[in-house]
This record gives sequence, C-alpha cells and structure tokens, in this order.
Amino acid sequence: MRTPEAELPLYRRLAQRLWDDIDQAGLVEGSRLPSVRRLALQHGVSLTTALQALRWLETQGRIEARPRAGYFVAKRAKRTKRSMAGRDDASATSHWTGPVPIVDEQTRDHLAMVGEPCAVQLDLASGEPTLYPVERLGVLLRRLAYQHRDLVGSHVRGAGHPGLRGEIARRALQYACALDPEEIVVTNGCVEALNLALRAVARPGAVVAVESPTYFVLLQMLRALEMTAYPIPCRPVTGMDLDALESALRTVPIKAVVTIANANNPMGSVTSDAAKRALARMASEHGVPLIEDDIFGDLCFGDARAAPVRAFDSDGNVLLCGGFSKSLCPGLRLGWIAAGRYTERVKALKYTTSMATAELQQAAVAEMLASGGYALHLRRLKAALDGQQRAMRDAVLRYFPAGTVVTDPAGGFVLWVKLPEAGGRRASTRVLFEQARAEGIGFAPGHLFGSGSEFDDCLRLNAGYRWSDTLEAAIKRLGVLASGALG
Repeated sequence: MRTPEAELPLYRRLAQRLWDDIDQAGLVEGSRLPSVRRLALQHGVSLTTALQALRWLETQGRIEARPRAGYFVAKRAKRTKRSMAGRDDASATSHWTGPVPIVDEQTRDHLAMVGEPCAVQLDLASGEPTLYPVERLGVLLRRLAYQHRDLVGSHVRGAGHPGLRGEIARRALQYACALDPEEIVVTNGCVEALNLALRAVARPGAVVAVESPTYFVLLQMLRALEMTAYPIPCRPVTGMDLDALESALRTVPIKAVVTIANANNPMGSVTSDAAKRALARMASEHGVPLIEDDIFGDLCFGDARAAPVRAFDSDGNVLLCGGFSKSLCPGLRLGWIAAGRYTERVKALKYTTSMATAELQQAAVAEMLASGGYALHLRRLKAALDGQQRAMRDAVLRYFPAGTVVTDPAGGFVLWVKLPEAGGRRASTRVLFEQARAEGIGFAPGHLFGSGSEFDDCLRLNAGYRWSDTLEAAIKRLGVLASGALG
C-alpha cells in the first residue's frame, strides 16, 4: 500500500516531483541536474530540504553525485538494481538510510593541510601560547611531580583524578548545572569524550543529527565510526534550527543528536536558555540521547558563564563533553565527559580505549581551579579573544569584497565568512584555500564543515592570535584573492 503523498515529509514530496520532471523531460543518463541552491529557489524550500531530496533520489539509485561536479541522472543499470532495495511505500519512511558520505580526494588533501605549519596560521580554533598560563602550569607540574611521585610512578586507572572531578562538578554549580563527580570520566581531550559518547549511544550504521555547518573533526569521527551525519541547519545567532530538528526526529530514525550550543564552532552562536530547555525536552520526548560539546563554554563573552543544555536535562539524557584544551592548556589534551545515565557504558568504553588519562596534569589543573587561578585566567583570555575577534572582523569587512557576510560571535576563537555571489555565480573557497596556502596563509575552507558543495562559498578564520600588522596584511591579501575568486 503506497503512502499518500500528503503524508510524506517535504523532502520526499520534492524528490518525487523532481523525478517526475526528469521522466517528463526525457532526460537521459548522465544528464546534469540543477544545483542544490537552484533547486531550493525553484521550489521555494530550504537548502537542507533540497539536499535531502537529492540524497533520497541518490539512495534510490535514480541519480548519482559526482565530486565537485554535482548530481546527474544515474545509469539505467544502477537505477534498476537499487530501486528494488528502496521501495517508495509506507515501510520505506521508517527505514531511512542516507548515503555514506564520500570524501573526495580534494577534501582529503585539504583536511590534511589544515593545521600544517604556515607563516600565518588562521585555520585551527586555538590561541597563541602567550595567552595561556604556561609558566604557572609548569611550576605546578614540577612541584606536584616532586611532592607526589605516585602521580607519575604509579599505574594509572579509573575515571580520573578525584580532585579534578570534584572541581569540575563544583564549578558547574556556578552555572546551575548539577553534575555528580561519580559520573565524570576524564579523557584525553574533548575529542575522546565525543568519541566515547557516540559509541555509548549509537552503533555503526546509525544516523546522527548534527548542526550544519559543524566542526569538521566531528564529521571525520562519524565517518570513522561508520555513522551517517544528518544535517540540521545552524543559524549564526540562535544556533540549531529546532523546527528542522523536530521534523527530522519525526521522519528519520535518528539515534543521537550532537550540538555545540555554546560558542558554536564555526558559527560562534550561543543558544538561548529557552532554546536549550526546548532542545533537552525534545530529545527526551523522542527518546534520543543528546551529546553536547561544551569545549568553548568557558569562552563565551558574557559576564555570566553560559549554561549548557545539560543544565536543563532532568533525566540524564544529555552527555556533556568538556575540557581544558581550548581554555587553559592546549598541549595537555585534557577533557572530560559527564555521561548521565550512560556513565557505566562510557566508563567501560574508556577502559578498553585508553584505560585512563595521566594524572599529573589532572592534579595541576585541579589546583588551578581550586585556587581561583583558572577564573582569573579566563577573564583575561575572554577579554583578549573578544578584542581579537572584533579587530579581525573589522579587517574582513574592510578588505574583502563588498557583500561579504561575517558572523559576530558571542564567544570562542573563530569567524565564519560567506563570500558574495558575482554574476549569479558562487565563489569557491577551495581554490582560494590552495592559493592562500601557497602564499603561507592558512584558513579552513567551508566545504570541510558539511558535505557536498553547500558551504563552498564560506571559510572559517581563527582569531586566536594577538592582532598585529602581520595579521592585517594577511587578511588584506585574502581579500584580494577572494575578489579574484569572484571573477
């Protein structure tokens, strides 16, 4: 029995109309289809809906994606073979399977290049060493290693240094987030915390909702875990589009949601408390675990520390991931996860993944938190980052082509830049990235933060370095190259 068209989600109805148009026009195999942007304009839908429709047709074998080229009518043999596995009936809507993202050779090359040494480093979301209390941490590490030799000489196991776990829970109370020290597991950076969270709540083949654009390491992690990222639009000021998420939760078998609600990477947005409460409630009502990456939470620019979504969770459904790699000690790679009702699962995964995290640096950070040194450092760091972001944003608006749009972040390190169109044509920051790299200027091209070409006209800049004539000259040169990219 076929599902009435009115009951299908919008992207499925659009996919059916598009295929009907292809049939009616008699398009032969290999015929190029409209771009995602043009399709969205033609049918008055969002870019996300247009992309979902094309991806659906791709899973049915009716069209195929070609890296850096777009979508094309698939070969007949491919359509016949795959359409039998993708029946367009009622059961198909409850067994959604998105395509496994394919990383083309250029994307792999660009991922490898981001973070590689260059003259002007604007690509990684990090601060320069002079912004961190390196000397103070060095003194603490030396003293603790001498006074407590068991921190270095004894075998390490368990969920983490009790002193640090206690300080993390105590500090969370300052922003109305109740954490139990026993649910906290210390990790080797926030990346390991996210990895453990995903493995605790989902399996290979699972569909995971993520903000779009989102942190490219998260997308790489999902590919490595053989999970599929399902994009939910992220707004420059308000964060994740909750209406789009609600629609997806009703129509797609999503197994987990990942959000960066505070100082979003790359948007820099801080979601309102009302939206955070709604997000926590929505995930709970749909029985879907929510993984929150709060690595930039301490770097929000407001006077009061922004609360995480976890602060509005009442049933242990939010797995809160944090750390000190961005805010205190980048080189120590120190993170943590408060896993709620998934705590025992996360502890078991931690043991079989890396067993434990070295305790010497944990003890040093615990002392920094307990003494008030961390709070003092944060005030200085946030003031510096706020000023650096404003200086870089002003320079981008001054030197980049007219019509360039730049986010005004509420925290963190980065700016998200969108180039204007010229003659109805979008610029590509892929070529711009390679040109800038050849001149010793690094940035992160937009296509790394999603799939396909949706963010090809965007780039992310890091404002983690003190403003200087060198940085201004680099932004000015990028502006010249960006103008060239517009033709």
